[in-house]
Parts: sequence; C-alpha cells; structure tokens
Amino acid sequence: MENTTNPTIDKQKEVKRKMTLFILGIFIIAILYIIYYILFVKNYEETENAYIHGNQTTITSQVNGVINEINVEDTQAIKEGAVVIKLDSIDYEIALQNAQAHLGESVRKYYSLQNNVKVNQENLKVAQANFKLAEKTFRRESISNKAGITSADKFDNVNFNYQQSKINLEQSRINLDNSIAQAKSVDIVSHPLVAGAIENLKTAFYNLEKTKIASPISGVIAQKQVFLGQQVRAGETLFTVTDLNNTWVNANFKETQLGDIKPGNPVEITSDLNGKTYSGVVSGISAGSGSAFALIPTQNATGNWIKIVQRVPVRIDIFKESLEKNGTLPIGTSLYVKVNTTKTIDIPNEFIGKTSSLYQINSKKLDELIEQTIRDNSL
Repeated sequence: MENTTNPTIDKQKEVKRKMTLFILGIFIIAILYIIYYILFVKNYEETENAYIHGNQTTITSQVNGVINEINVEDTQAIKEGAVVIKLDSIDYEIALQNAQAHLGESVRKYYSLQNNVKVNQENLKVAQANFKLAEKTFRRESISNKAGITSADKFDNVNFNYQQSKINLEQSRINLDNSIAQAKSVDIVSHPLVAGAIENLKTAFYNLEKTKIASPISGVIAQKQVFLGQQVRAGETLFTVTDLNNTWVNANFKETQLGDIKPGNPVEITSDLNGKTYSGVVSGISAGSGSAFALIPTQNATGNWIKIVQRVPVRIDIFKESLEKNGTLPIGTSLYVKVNTTKTIDIPNEFIGKTSSLYQINSKKLDELIEQTIRDNSL
C-alpha cells in the first residue's frame, strides 16, 4: 500500500508553525523590551540638550588711565592675586602727595584750634578782670556823681568804659565757646578736619593701588579687549577670567521628563569634546522654563496659540574627582546626560562664601603713612 501526503495539510501545518514562531518571537521581544524598560528606561531620563556652564568673572577698571603694562594674553592660565594690568600712575601719585600735604595742614590747624582755646581762656580772664575794675569804678563814680563831686563828662566816660568792658566780657565768652566747639574731639584723628583729610588720603592711596589690576580668581583668560597705550575709563571691561575647575552642567529636560528628577539623583555625563564620561549629581531644578526667562517671554494668551513642550534647565554639579581624572571642559561644550531617578545621594555642600582680593591694598603701609604724616606735623 502506498503512503500519500496531502500538500494542503502540509502547507497549513507549515503556516501554523511559522505563525506560532512569529507570535512567540513577538512575545519574547515584548518580554525583553519590558525587562529593558524596567531596568534601563523607566529609571533613567536622558537628554543631549546639555552644556557646560561656569562663572565668567568680568574684570573692569576702577579708575581712569592709560595702560602701560599687560601681563596676560587670551587662553593663558592665571593665579588668583596676580597683577595682570598696570595703568600709568603718575597722576595718582601726585594726588596722593597732595592728600598727604592736606593732612599735614589739617593736623597743624587742629593744634592751632587747641591753642586758640588756651588764648581765649586767657582773654576771658583779662576781660573778667577789666569788667570787675570798670564795675567798681562805675559804682564809685555813680556815688560821686550823685553827690555832685564828679563832673558829668567824667561820669559819662566811666559809664562808657563800664559798658564796653561788659560787652568785651560777653564777646570773650562767646569766642571761648566757639573755639572749644571748633577744637572739640576725642582725639586728633577723630577731629572733623583731620578725619576728612585722612579719608581723602585713603581715597588717593586706594586710587593709586587700583592702577595695579589683579585677578580675583584663578582661571583662564578670555575675551581680552585691551592693548598697551589704550585709554580706559572706570567701569570699562578689560577681560574675563573663567575658572574651569568650578563648572557645572545645564541640562534642558522636557517638562514631561521632570516628574521623577529631583536633587540628589546621580548623573552620568558624556562629553562630546573628548568622549569621556564624568560623574555628577542633580543639585537643583530651575524655577522656570527657558522661555519664561527669555529676553522676550512667549505670550501664550493669543488666538494662534499652539502647545509646545517646554524645556526646564536642571543644574548638575560635576564631581571634582571626575574633573581631575578626565580633565576640565570648556564652557559651552555639548554633553549627553543620563539621570538615574531611582537613586539619591548626598549633594556635596561645597559652596561657601568667597572673598576677592582684586586690589592688593597694603593696609599696614597706609596706616604707617597716616601715622607718620600726623607725627611730622604735630607740635
């Protein structure tokens, strides 16, 4: 007996087998995607709209002058406190000498006022003695005049001298009070004349020191806009200093991505510049979207409004150890960031108040100059 097969049944079985494999493949892919989503997609938020940011310290001149020395050039690294530009100082040196002379003159006037008090005290004693004498003479001559012994002319002269001595006494008291008021002070440096001269001297001293312009931070010179011999004015921008060791990332996430992002989330940062991966942490989320802080904010209350997904800047601090390991990144360079929204780490609280020594003011030298000037002009 001969075996026969039905081609139609075999074809149906083959189709059924392929459909089963296809459905099984889709099911496996779906399972794998679900696993991938749970492990790698759901717990992360990513964006390529991220850039390096940093503080750009703009250095300006505080006084007018002509540049006669420049010690830096664009892209040059510089240390905090280094003098980078010097202005011609001759006018400020003369101003300091004039202020010193004015202080000396004020010191001498102070002692002159003190001596005036002593002189007016002695004048008051003399005026009091003259008044007492004139008063006795007036009383005596008044009795004589009533008795008819003294002539009218003599009595008139005595009366005139008495009234004049009375006026002189009052004027002496006024002069003494005025001299005391003018000379009154706790000490010489607190007297208005001397104190004002000291402040003028300080201003002249500071202005002279400001002709030497120093960098307030360590960093890299950028945007140098001045040259030798150039006349600059107070407030004019000279150059910019950028500290590449204190940079951060501004990552602009879509508003639909921000639901799970919070400060403390660890971040993986990949630089387009060198391809290296840095580590960081979300340190804060902006208080508004980029369009809200734009120079001309969008006006949504219009008839042709179209909903657009907004982006909100998220600040990400780069760990210093990561910067030291992989190198610093120029401001403005592009990045790819990946935020792990399921983990939270402590945010490094590294920010502390900072001070600047833009002008190297030698306070000790200034105090010695003031003390020496006062000493040289004192009695």
